[in-house]
Amino acid sequence: MSIHVAGHQMEVGESLNTFIQTELKTLLDKYVGETYESHVHLSKDHHEFIADLAVHVSKNLVVHCKGRDSDAYKSVTEALAKLEKRVKKYRSRLRDRRRQNDGANVTASYFVVNHEAEDTGTDTPVIIAEMPHDIHHLTVSEAVMKLDLADVPVVMFKNATHDGLNVVYRRKDGNIGWIDPK
Repeated sequence: MSIHVAGHQMEVGESLNTFIQTELKTLLDKYVGETYESHVHLSKDHHEFIADLAVHVSKNLVVHCKGRDSDAYKSVTEALAKLEKRVKKYRSRLRDRRRQNDGANVTASYFVVNHEAEDTGTDTPVIIAEMPHDIHHLTVSEAVMKLDLADVPVVMFKNATHDGLNVVYRRKDGNIGWIDPK
């Protein structure tokens, strides 16, 4: 297991680095076991410190948490508390070896943009980034779990029951939406 601690426009001292390393290692050893990699990114926004944790729990699952406070140690502690709450909630699923889809077919999808054919008017949105993304075979409940753990707004997946593309997303009211085209 490796834990990477970095600061954005700030120096992370030895004491804070040691605190993060020991607390995160203790929490992950208790609930998750062996993980691939963990990233902690600290930044300062005016008078607040922001701790951003990304823990690669398994090959296809990343748990993402944020903490904000005027004290750097408290922001890390808040992010660790959120991480612990999320991992506890889904611990049984994370430890269930049958649910890991290591041998599943994973299809890469690329978002390709034809720049010549696009409208270049003022109302055309600017494309910020184009990235490859793996689409995994999941059940709907596994996709919702991935949505919650990764703290992302949308998860696209191949439905394990009928092999069609599906989307789960977080609605503005906080509920989960599911798109299953026929």
